[in-house]
Amino acid sequence: MKEIYFARQPIYDQKLHIVGYELFYRHAEGDTTAQFLDAEMATSQVVLNTVSEVGLDRIVGEHKAFINVARDFVLGGHLAGFGLPQLVFEVAASIVVDELLLHTLRDLYQQGYHFVLDDYEDNEAYRALLEIADYVKIDLLTTPEEEVRRLVPLLRRHKVALMAERIETQSIQELCQSLHFDYFQGYHFSQPKLLKFKSIPSNQLAVLQLISKLHNPNVEIKEIETIISQDVALTYKLLRYINSAYFNLPRRIGSIQRAVVLLGIRNIRSWATLVSFANVDDHSSDLITVALERAKMCELLAEATGFKQKETGFTIGLLSVLDAMTQAPMDVILASLPLDEEINQALLQHAGPLGRILACTLAYERCDWESLDTLGLEPSQINDAYLTALAEAYRATYELLKG
Repeated sequence: MKEIYFARQPIYDQKLHIVGYELFYRHAEGDTTAQFLDAEMATSQVVLNTVSEVGLDRIVGEHKAFINVARDFVLGGHLAGFGLPQLVFEVAASIVVDELLLHTLRDLYQQGYHFVLDDYEDNEAYRALLEIADYVKIDLLTTPEEEVRRLVPLLRRHKVALMAERIETQSIQELCQSLHFDYFQGYHFSQPKLLKFKSIPSNQLAVLQLISKLHNPNVEIKEIETIISQDVALTYKLLRYINSAYFNLPRRIGSIQRAVVLLGIRNIRSWATLVSFANVDDHSSDLITVALERAKMCELLAEATGFKQKETGFTIGLLSVLDAMTQAPMDVILASLPLDEEINQALLQHAGPLGRILACTLAYERCDWESLDTLGLEPSQINDAYLTALAEAYRATYELLKG
């Protein structure tokens, strides 16, 4: 499994209660600073991993998450689908401010996105950004006290919350408290703490194929569904995303088809681009083939037995290799993938109609005739489903890996 690293530093209110955390990208466990050349890649990896894979609840609980965003990341439309009330995006002091950026940020702000101006300086560019800011950060390590005292009343007129960052001494804390800053952050309170999580690697070729299709103006939803369904990790990430708190759906989505339809091309494009930016690793073609074979056979058996949602059968078969792919117990994996209990029980205990279909598929795959449940079908029907699934799996794997 691929490992995900974050550094997380608390942000406190006036009573020194934690109200949020700033999240920093880390490439490896031993890093104490962000080791990257591409700010856009680092930003996207934090956003994607936090919201889509790990889950905000595991990273920040009910608190807010503050994440830096690069200019190209904003202008590229990659924040689409991440307008969670918990997420606050930090606009860095080094960002190039022009009408294009302002227009994009205004549009996002009106949609309910939240922004903080980082390392605030009293210049024309930053003053222009105040209209989209919920918070303003002042760096107490680099800003002279006289300038801090001058800025605070000026910023109060704009009705933004004031955050003091890089507080490293008791005297600086007392200064900020005397000026009635709303929020506090710095080594004086807490250093960034490293967090490590496990991530399921995606096939980068599948991701690139998906992005290519998504940028075709004539692409059809069915084509998108097909590419996603050919990769286990993409399926996992998509279902994590659609079932995240942002969409707050009344029912869990366990179907690739349903997820793609609900999200639409625009959201899928942003999501897929983020997956690509995250620079995920490849996995073996053999495991891809097994996953696709099981998925197609489960789908065919679901259809043959009259199960109403045959596409959910496909998802069950595809996800059945997650434990082999990740070298982790299936129950641990499913705990981080919010699905209907029917799907969980099918994967864990082969219970219910979907579980029986999966058990039949696995038994036939292993030539375990003694435990084979024929589901009330003729042996020839099961054999035809197996041969069809096998042929389609090898064909799909070839198309996926030929480049």
